[in-house]
Amino acid sequence: MTLTREQCNGLKGYAILLIVIHNYVDHIMGMGCNEMAYSQAATTDFTAMVTTQPSIWHFFSFTGWIGVALFLFVSGYGLMRKYGDGSIDKTSFIHRHVVKLWVLLAPVYVLYVVVQHYWCGEPHNWQSIIAQLTFTINFLSYGDNGFVIEPGVYWFFGAILQFYLIFLFIRKWGASKLLMLMAGAIALNYTFLYLTTDDTMWWFRQNCIGWGAPFLLGLIAAKTPYQPSKSWLWALLPTSLITLYLCMTIKTFIPFTELCTILFFGSLVMLMNFKLINAVGMISASIFVIHPFIRMTLYQALGNTTLSVSAMVAIYLALVMVFSLLHHLFYRKTSSTKPHTGLPE
Repeated sequence: MTLTREQCNGLKGYAILLIVIHNYVDHIMGMGCNEMAYSQAATTDFTAMVTTQPSIWHFFSFTGWIGVALFLFVSGYGLMRKYGDGSIDKTSFIHRHVVKLWVLLAPVYVLYVVVQHYWCGEPHNWQSIIAQLTFTINFLSYGDNGFVIEPGVYWFFGAILQFYLIFLFIRKWGASKLLMLMAGAIALNYTFLYLTTDDTMWWFRQNCIGWGAPFLLGLIAAKTPYQPSKSWLWALLPTSLITLYLCMTIKTFIPFTELCTILFFGSLVMLMNFKLINAVGMISASIFVIHPFIRMTLYQALGNTTLSVSAMVAIYLALVMVFSLLHHLFYRKTSSTKPHTGLPE
């Protein structure tokens, strides 16, 4: 299957908007979600909200995490399209991508240390910073979730590096073997979902083994010549949306959530092209790395505000977009080459 650059940017645009809004309102709404471990209480609250008092921000709080699946799908698709057939110097490949991730993170950590630590005098967990900069935070305990988000939700960087290593060994596999591996990844999700504690499930979902299905589906899509017709896509769009809702709210179907996410948004971008969403997708790498800093700062600045949630989200998104554009310009100036980073570029 061939996706155009605009369609890939569209997927990245939807992904980053879902994640950025989710990561801000999740703290305000206090609903919780099923991203890292299944929560019956969060599911009950969400289904009650849908049937009684629908709220757009509660919707993002519970569902926004599915944007991660879109990122991983596009990452797998892009890696296979770019590197699937040619030869690769494995050491050089990993080195260049690690450097790219550091270049993305560098200005954010400067802002974080200067503003939060020295200017605001906030004490911080330096072990967390070191673990994120070395991409090893994925292997640490997550009993205290606050440890993860200081200064940002950058576990994704460690997970994508794990996927890079896996890709180097499976990029020559055929679609049928990759499909079997994807089925194994879904089965592993079932095993952890039913046979482990929530803390163990958190660790599992912070690493590549917990997100294998969307990444592998990206590899398979890049190797598959089939192009769906528009009539098939129009039928898939509502069907996948209904199935996605069921997968997100019924524990038995949770491991299929990421695949239904890709089917819904994939059919959406192939049917409809929104230039604003595509433009957001083009700078989504910068948005991803800058938004945790803006989020943390606004939590402090607006802690006692009487503003509505909608007003706070509007301020948050405006600041995220401004700082992300500046970060994007810096990133392009300091990047002489453009290897696939796993984040949207």
